[in-house]
Amino acid sequence: MKVDGPRAVETVRHMRGRAGVGAAGAFAPDMGGEVRHAPAVASGTPIAAVDTLIALQAVPDSLAGRAKAARRGRDMLDLLDDVRDGMLSGAVSRATLTRLVALVEVKREEFVDPGLASVLDEIELRARVELAKLNFQAAS
Repeated sequence: MKVDGPRAVETVRHMRGRAGVGAAGAFAPDMGGEVRHAPAVASGTPIAAVDTLIALQAVPDSLAGRAKAARRGRDMLDLLDDVRDGMLSGAVSRATLTRLVALVEVKREEFVDPGLASVLDEIELRARVELAKLNFQAAS
């Protein structure tokens, strides 16, 4: 298969050669006696469409919210595992308990499920009790 160079370049050179034939090199379009008018321009799309798109971008994505909630849930389970391991070994980390309490308190008012709210209450209570025990041991 033979591939030739771009034809557009040759065509442009050829057109330039013919365009120079006019009077004194000045540009003079050939109207041919017939004047064509441009078609009427249709009205543009209203700006309201753009406003709607911007408003839709501001709405939070429900899947992103679920993904964040799932990530927080996994983080909380990891912290609970650390607390369990610490209780079995006899040394619970104060930082782990503090992070657990902070994680439970984040966006707590958004939960509408009473069962989930009850579990979070129990987790928070247990973490605060363990923190109080550590504070009491440190004061003694």
